[in-house]
Amino acid sequence: MILKTYSFTKNGVVNDVYTLTNQAGVSMQVLNYGARIISLCVPDRRGNFLDVIVGPKTPEDFYDEPDYFGSTVGRYCNRIENGKFTLNGVEYQLDKNQYGHSLHGGNTANFDRAVWTAEIAGDSLKLTHFSPDGAGGYPGNLTVSVTYTLTDDNAVVIDYLATTDKDTVVNLTHHSFFCLSEERTVRDHILMINADKITPVDDTLVPHGEFRDIRQTAFSFYPPKPVCADMDSTEPMIVRSSGYDLNYCLNRSTLNELEHCAYLYDGKSGRKLDCYTTLPGLQIFATK
Repeated sequence: MILKTYSFTKNGVVNDVYTLTNQAGVSMQVLNYGARIISLCVPDRRGNFLDVIVGPKTPEDFYDEPDYFGSTVGRYCNRIENGKFTLNGVEYQLDKNQYGHSLHGGNTANFDRAVWTAEIAGDSLKLTHFSPDGAGGYPGNLTVSVTYTLTDDNAVVIDYLATTDKDTVVNLTHHSFFCLSEERTVRDHILMINADKITPVDDTLVPHGEFRDIRQTAFSFYPPKPVCADMDSTEPMIVRSSGYDLNYCLNRSTLNELEHCAYLYDGKSGRKLDCYTTLPGLQIFATK
């Protein structure tokens, strides 16, 4: 079941919250500002429900939150060095918003700050956004949709679709932060990421085409270990981020099929978050 459950006006624009509920009583709230998930209430092993999404307390508060909580990120997630790329022999200059680079689409046409158009489409919620040619420095008129589905077996399914009238670059992602325990800390959560390599980054968090083997190092979560197990490591990339802010190159057996790639588990509550993707990389962000 999907219902529009709350609305508010900000900057003269109406913002809506939709609540998706499945037959098990699990519920998820989606705000059309940033096409973001703002709550996900799931049970523990005793049937007690908890919102496992970390972020502001009210829908209105997301307007004052700079850290992408729960949002759909675009046009291009992660960092583009110096805010520049070349396509078909043409150099494009993008918004710069972190260390002289372009992060998560910049800061003038980034998708997390757009009010998306929402529609209930059967058992799913579809949100659509139009980004005009030149927005943020990117070429092409781009229409993007993200579709959220909450299944009766407690899966959150996210589908992306982008169409453009000009060659361009697009890299969309979802940016929720999770905590599975009532104590509101993930330090003892067990994390597994099925990856043997990362793309290491420089001091401004930009990769340079290198792939680093991480087996039996502080970066590895394969086999699983507590999130905080190696946060006190002297590895420079861990010290700089006070934890982890890295892309993991997933061990995949297919090219584009949906595969299990990671899980987060809280032993005390019994809650477990399993992650599946069709894509080759997974970003972890966890700090002390």
